Amino acid sequence: MSLFSKLAHELHRRSLWQIIGVYVGGAWVALQVVDILVDNVGLPAWFPGFAIALLVIGLPIVLATAFVQEGAAPHAPAVVGSDTHVPESGKRSPRLFTWRNAFAGGVGALALWGIVAGGYLLARPARTAEWFTSDVGTAVPAPFRSIAVLPFDMRSEETQDRYFAEGMHDDLLTRLAKIDSLTVISRTSVAQYAGTTKTIRTIAAELGVATVLEGGVQRVGDRIRVSVQLIDAASDRHLWGDTYDEELTAANVFAIQSDLAREIAAALQATLSPAVAERLLSRPTESLEAYDAYSRGRYAYQTRGVVGQGLPEVKALYEQAIEYDPAFALAWVGLAEVQLSGWNVGIYTPEEASAAARVAVDSALRLDPNLAEAHSGLARLQALEDDTDGAGRSFLKALELNPGSADVHSRYAAFVEGRGDFERAEAEARRAVELDPRSLSPRHGLADRLFFAGHFQESIDESMKTLQMEPEDWYSWYNIGWGRAMLDGQANSSIVAFRLALALNADADWLRSGIAFSFARAGVADSALHYIEGISEITYDPALVHYELGDPDQAFRIVEAALRYDPSQFGRLRYDPSAARLRADPKYEPLVRRLGLGVIP
Repeated sequence: MSLFSKLAHELHRRSLWQIIGVYVGGAWVALQVVDILVDNVGLPAWFPGFAIALLVIGLPIVLATAFVQEGAAPHAPAVVGSDTHVPESGKRSPRLFTWRNAFAGGVGALALWGIVAGGYLLARPARTAEWFTSDVGTAVPAPFRSIAVLPFDMRSEETQDRYFAEGMHDDLLTRLAKIDSLTVISRTSVAQYAGTTKTIRTIAAELGVATVLEGGVQRVGDRIRVSVQLIDAASDRHLWGDTYDEELTAANVFAIQSDLAREIAAALQATLSPAVAERLLSRPTESLEAYDAYSRGRYAYQTRGVVGQGLPEVKALYEQAIEYDPAFALAWVGLAEVQLSGWNVGIYTPEEASAAARVAVDSALRLDPNLAEAHSGLARLQALEDDTDGAGRSFLKALELNPGSADVHSRYAAFVEGRGDFERAEAEARRAVELDPRSLSPRHGLADRLFFAGHFQESIDESMKTLQMEPEDWYSWYNIGWGRAMLDGQANSSIVAFRLALALNADADWLRSGIAFSFARAGVADSALHYIEGISEITYDPALVHYELGDPDQAFRIVEAALRYDPSQFGRLRYDPSAARLRADPKYEPLVRRLGLGVIP
């Protein structure tokens, strides 16, 4: 008998085939559990291989211990009279190597895997988003003509003068942003470094710039003192610095800002066209009282008014600035911004906000036809009024006058996307992120632009970058949910992302439409219908769920009701990737024409 035949005979005689079968079946179940855990709790891709290795190592141990146990079985007891007697040599004794203990060892191996996995997660709690993404790119060297102007220290004893230092800082950033050969990081990204203990090199690396300007402002009585220094981040070398000590007048405040901008441009070897050089010399007002009221209003808007809070206070301060100087164009722009923001958050009706914003922005442009902020405000107003041609021209004019405005680039990206120009939209959104890298809003915009262009994995990757900055950013989880929902076979991970978004923003019931769509894509009708129940907003999103579930009639009833209630939703519907199947339905085009919403692109 050959060695192989003998081995097969022993395996059969000792019933080891059964043990192998049970072990393989148990291992398969264990690996399914491992896969689910890896897909849903943020473990890296090598953990399933680790589990397989443990199970492979365990198989020969199971066979060997079972073989030893079977071969070492005790002799049968001898019968003496009517009693059963077990000889001393045949007594059963506890054995370590049994097939039951071997399987217990297999369970222990998986427990070891669980301990390692749990330790991995505990060691890196802020990185639970990693499983959503692949490689997100590596850093590239920052161009020399790139600068971050850190918030100025307020070196006066009056803490309420914080707004004055903020105003000086904002105005300097605005002047620098007019120089198209410079990359100037926006206020929202540098604001977080106020009072920071981070090194210049660290700050520059985080913002992607080569140089950093730091300084302070001191306001005492009728004097103002400004000290600044420009630093090369790579070498920590001082490139330029100066101190200004002047009488506190509006003319001197603007003269200091102009000189700072020119000196920084010279130190960075930036080219100034005659038109830009002239704009750097601008003096928006000759009234210190008007500038003071305007700076207070702008500070209040940036800290509270941007989300709708305190808008009446902001409005009153801008109106006060206009009372001091009716020719102060920037104050008129601020007044228009208050109206448009109030329109967006529902404080003002479209009719009253549109009329007031029109008066304010027209006044600003009449006073200063080359004021970039006025053209940006006009573009926002025209877009809200559906004057797309006018808005396009105004956006381009604003960018011509202020090419370094992250806000205008971001708004223009959304605008051109609405006209179907996805390539330009992505480029503008990327420029906004470059100019404002530590702010969440431009990154949200870029993820949105990539999603609507059909670049779902890229949209997910951008949202992951945002989560590295802010792990509890619900909007990034929301974007990841939609990106995964559009990828084949990713419904489960999409549902997980949407649930995280809902957990972080439970009050936004419209988020439920996303998770409902994912359940519909997965074919789980009960859960899909459950999540769209109770959505208060009238949108077309629930229609997509019904269409995915095979109910096009109900889907089109919802679409028609949503578009009749708010026709502006058509701008999103016409390019929404998640609505592609619905748009391909023969009922879609007749519905759009019946509602008078224009020609299908």
